[in-house]
Amino acid sequence: MLLLGGAFLDERYLNLFKDVVLDFQAMISWAKREASTGMKLKLFPILILFLMIIPGVVFAGQYKVVQVIDGHTIIIRYNGKYEKVGLLCVNTPKSVNPDEKQSVTMAEVAFRYTQKKLTGKYVDLEFESWLRGRYGVLLAYVFVDGKNINLELVRQGLSRYYIKYGQSKNYHNEFKIAQDLARKERLNIWGDHESTKK
Repeated sequence: MLLLGGAFLDERYLNLFKDVVLDFQAMISWAKREASTGMKLKLFPILILFLMIIPGVVFAGQYKVVQVIDGHTIIIRYNGKYEKVGLLCVNTPKSVNPDEKQSVTMAEVAFRYTQKKLTGKYVDLEFESWLRGRYGVLLAYVFVDGKNINLELVRQGLSRYYIKYGQSKNYHNEFKIAQDLARKERLNIWGDHESTKK
C-alpha cells in the first residue's frame, strides 16, 4: 500500500493511476505527431483540463459507507470486504449509561448526525501510525467532501476530544479548538440536554 496525500492507496488504485498515466502519455504522443504535421492543437486545452481533473476522480471517495453503527463507528467496503471503522479521537455518548435519560438522547442525536453525514457516501480514510485497534477495528479520520467528520462531531458537541489512547498526532490543535468552541456555545453534550428532546 502507498500513502498519498494522507490516504492509503491499494494496488487497484495504483493500477488505475498507471493506466491513466499511460493513456495521457499516448495522448501527448498523438498531439506531438499532429503538431509536427502542422495541424492546430485544438485539443490541447482539453488535455490540460484532463490533467487537472483526473487526480480528483481517481483518488476521491474511495470507500463506500454501507452502515452507521453509532455516532463514531461505521462499516465500509474496504479492499473487497466489509470492515468496521472507529473514528479516531471521538467517543460519542452510548445508550447504556447510569444517566440513561440524558445519554440515550445524546446517543440518538450523535447517531442521526453521523448517519445523515455518511450513510451511502464515499469517504476517504486517513490513518495515524497504527491501522487497527485492539479488536481489529480500523481506526481512522473519516473525510467526506473534504470535511473531517471526526472534528465535526467534536465541533457539534457530540463528542469530547477523546484522548484515552493518546492525543491526535495529526489534528491535536484542531480538536482542542473544536471542543472549546462547542463548550463555549453549550452545544449538545455541553448544553441543556432537555432541549435536545424537542
